[in-house]
Amino acid sequence: MPYWFDGNNLIGRSAAAAKSDSGTRRAFLSRLSSLHRSGGGRFLVYFDGDDPDRAAMPPGITVRYSAPYSADEAMSRRLREIQHPAEIIIITNDRQLMTQCRNEGAKTMTWQEFTEKMQSRSAGRPKKNAPEKPVDLEEWIDFFGLDKTKL
Repeated sequence: MPYWFDGNNLIGRSAAAAKSDSGTRRAFLSRLSSLHRSGGGRFLVYFDGDDPDRAAMPPGITVRYSAPYSADEAMSRRLREIQHPAEIIIITNDRQLMTQCRNEGAKTMTWQEFTEKMQSRSAGRPKKNAPEKPVDLEEWIDFFGLDKTKL
């Protein structure tokens, strides 16, 4: 299940504040990575602006910077471009963005609803030492709307 996160909304910082304090962003991404390990899914975080630092991302997390658009606008645009927006779950505490994404066909959750869901999944799962599922390149190409002829 693809989850898209409204990064700056969830860390409670503007793009400028988050850029000057990258520790908050890294802590959020680290928390997401641990939730990813417990609950699975595809995690895509949209942050406002741009980040020239682009430090290594934790496992299981993909980050997009939305410049020149806001993260809200970038997510809405992408929802209009994909074939199956109903497969996407947007995680945000921004009520306006929730309404907009539901109007585009996506599902939405608050941060609290999402973390409760992931924690209940991990509580019900036995620990496994199985390797992660191999990456399905075709699925990712379709998910990100890439032109296969240009790859």
